[in-house]
Amino acid sequence: MKLYKTYSGENFPKTYLVVERDEQPEKIVPFNILYLFGPLKLIKGALMPSHLPFSKGGQRRIVEVIEDAGYCFYKWPGKILGAELGDILEVDDDTPKD
Repeated sequence: MKLYKTYSGENFPKTYLVVERDEQPEKIVPFNILYLFGPLKLIKGALMPSHLPFSKGGQRRIVEVIEDAGYCFYKWPGKILGAELGDILEVDDDTPKD
């Protein structure tokens, strides 16, 4: 069974990056996404998918995203964002335009 590690980013509180234990985020996550996520802080260095804070379906989905993209983001509590930080980067329509 594969082991994973999780990181938190300074710019997105309660949002976490999950990668395989032997991978380096700087080598697999696109620079622009990693830059927006902010400086990384290792939270857990080796954990099984069953230790991720989701039901089995959510854990399986995170593993599938990691197999496809090499990494996955999730936001606590219980929202899987996938490889692109989900809808966090979407522009809010209520934002005033200059």
